[in-house]
Amino acid sequence: MAISAGGGWRPEFLNLILTILTHFKKFSVIRFACLAFCLAVIGQVSVAQAAPITIPTGLNVGDQYRLVFLTAAATTASSTNIADYNAFVQAQADASGLSALGTTWTAIGSTATVDARDNTSTNPASTGVAIYNLNDALVASNNADLWDGTIAAAINFDENGISGFASDPFTGTTSAGVASANPLGSVFPDLVDTGTASAVTAEWITATGGETPDFFTRSLYAISDVLTVQAEAVPEPGALLIFGVGLFGLATIRRRKTR
Repeated sequence: MAISAGGGWRPEFLNLILTILTHFKKFSVIRFACLAFCLAVIGQVSVAQAAPITIPTGLNVGDQYRLVFLTAAATTASSTNIADYNAFVQAQADASGLSALGTTWTAIGSTATVDARDNTSTNPASTGVAIYNLNDALVASNNADLWDGTIAAAINFDENGISGFASDPFTGTTSAGVASANPLGSVFPDLVDTGTASAVTAEWITATGGETPDFFTRSLYAISDVLTVQAEAVPEPGALLIFGVGLFGLATIRRRKTR
């Protein structure tokens, strides 16, 4: 693919377009049409490449699922109120492209009084749905699978679909989804357990030796409410307009040749 993950155009791809257009020196309208067509295609690919994957591959209309991500921003863990952590992850999602989903996000974390599996409605007492990260990878098949000690894929992509940064998120949670000995807002000794975002073993939620002072700042894991796959959306008007203009230019050339 000649488009970067951030949606930018690589120089070699632009050079290819220019090379193609030089073959139509005598037909300015054809050159315009070809360029418009290229812009339409590139625009669609650029948008897809720049955004996190929010509809997992292989799902059909009507299928339900949930998404998880690791916040790019960090926060302290001194509050004993789980609502503060939920508000933090919700704000991170709302400030990104995930706001278009219109869903509620909660923190995968535990305080002394609220377990992560209850805060996130992932208690194994209910079946739940499949959970995916923002790179189209299945993390857990259901609630029980999330809290069985391992996950299928790491939760190391942030709300913008970006990975590659090291993070030990605050969790205060054991691999069973309940509050650990050092939960969020721990009063004494002011240490909170963290996970390892790159791990797929129980370390994802409770890292060995991961106790961290609550006044430090760390990322949080976030999970969406249940989402449902909708019918395919109509393509963006802007891209359709560019594509339409390109077709119009080609039609104009064909009419000129027939005269």
